[in-house]
Amino acid sequence: MLNSPFIYLTLFMHHFHSLKTTKVSKETNDCVHIAFAIPPELRHEFTFKQGQYINVRFLMGEEDLRRSYSIVNAPSEGNGDLEILVKHLDNGKVSTYLNQVLKLGDFVEVMAPSGHFYTHYHPSNEKNYIGLAAGSGISPVLSNLKEALYQEPKSNGYLIFSNKSFAEIIFKKEIDALVAQFEGKLKVFYLVSREKHFEDELFEGRISAEKLDLIFEKFPEIPVQDSTYFICGPSEMIKGIGDYLKKDKKVPSLQVMYEYYSAPDDGESSEMSDEFKAIPNLESMVTLIIDDDEYSFHLNSKKRSILDQALNDKLPVPFACKGGVCCTCKAQVMEGEVFMEKNFALTEDEVARGFVLTCQCHPTTNVVMLNYDV
Repeated sequence: MLNSPFIYLTLFMHHFHSLKTTKVSKETNDCVHIAFAIPPELRHEFTFKQGQYINVRFLMGEEDLRRSYSIVNAPSEGNGDLEILVKHLDNGKVSTYLNQVLKLGDFVEVMAPSGHFYTHYHPSNEKNYIGLAAGSGISPVLSNLKEALYQEPKSNGYLIFSNKSFAEIIFKKEIDALVAQFEGKLKVFYLVSREKHFEDELFEGRISAEKLDLIFEKFPEIPVQDSTYFICGPSEMIKGIGDYLKKDKKVPSLQVMYEYYSAPDDGESSEMSDEFKAIPNLESMVTLIIDDDEYSFHLNSKKRSILDQALNDKLPVPFACKGGVCCTCKAQVMEGEVFMEKNFALTEDEVARGFVLTCQCHPTTNVVMLNYDV
């Protein structure tokens, strides 16, 4: 039975694998471009879709540090490697290590790709795709646009990309090469926020609803309503332009896709929200199914999240951001009910089918069972 790929993935999809770096190069002063070789025996597990992400893991002292990074390359590029971009963050232990210490040939613990920041392509499609990215948010957006261009010869792509300066435009050389390769099929607008634009002051500043309105007005050939959007950047950018596209420009919601850097700052924790205060105060028996094993523990609905209690009990639960942004801790409710405070990752369809982010969940019935294996 273990020869079945489906069963293999079910048993090992939450596990980390040691992958060797085949590229570690500075893309800009504060960003490093990393590629991992995927050994033949793991290729079925590390098959990815454009726009997905991977989790990496580092044990530093007594800390188990996990971070999520979007995949940069597209499946159709077919080089066999898996590529990510990591921006250095002040006081970021993992990003500092990856930017300043990691070397070519080093090994990193990596989990199989996940996420659903993508759409499906077909060679017969004749569509339009618009990428809206700020800084390192280019990673999943570029992956999606490249795959669209490779898979759909009749489709067109547009990229509106904001950086601080021209010197800090991430992947500019590659993007310019794509414009030349797909002549007439890909149009790129570079915005800079901290210097003068050498062509047009319209492209000075950050991406915003107001800025997009001006760009769309100046370039009426951009099919605003008849496009699929890939948006990645700061949360305020995503919310602002997402609302603008859907409300002001009447773009259907299914055509507006976005990926968050991190959880939006809404100014309150789950313990302070009115919704959290309204859930019943009770003791629950929580059972988790992980890699075909069952683990149970008692949990008060008003205390830790289900994931935090599982980690406190040293259970082998998958996790990464713990902020409701990635899908690493996703599980399906099999019995009972839970309250999920935040969700920036699951689709409406997944929620309707009972999937939850356990980092955001508290039990609201006396018995709860969650399955991580589905």
